[in-house]
Amino acid sequence: MKIKINHDVFNIVNRLKQINKNYFVMYNKKTNKFEIHNKSYANTLCLTLPYSSLDARAINYVLKSEQVEQVLLEIERNNQKLKMQQKNNLTDKINYQLNEIYSYAQKGSGEFNGNAYKTLWV
Repeated sequence: MKIKINHDVFNIVNRLKQINKNYFVMYNKKTNKFEIHNKSYANTLCLTLPYSSLDARAINYVLKSEQVEQVLLEIERNNQKLKMQQKNNLTDKINYQLNEIYSYAQKGSGEFNGNAYKTLWV
């Protein structure tokens, strides 16, 4: 069962209508959640608020959902940063290991035998 919210203490319903005149708020008694609906769509449900009360967070949440392209761009940028960090970490690890190998080889820990360099542990 859903209850349509027409008025609230913080005037959230009217503030949502300023964002989009087709928005309206419903309270779902089954899930105990507030839902934002848009009457211009056949399936009016747009999103369910993750908050237990109807307050200014709802406005921010709706505005964030309105900026889907920006959010997707932000996610893509974050993923690129993570990939670069992983690449840099791998490069650092490889450089460290190569320096260790080079240092080991420079110390002359093996013996030169003809055309091949043979280490003591082979």
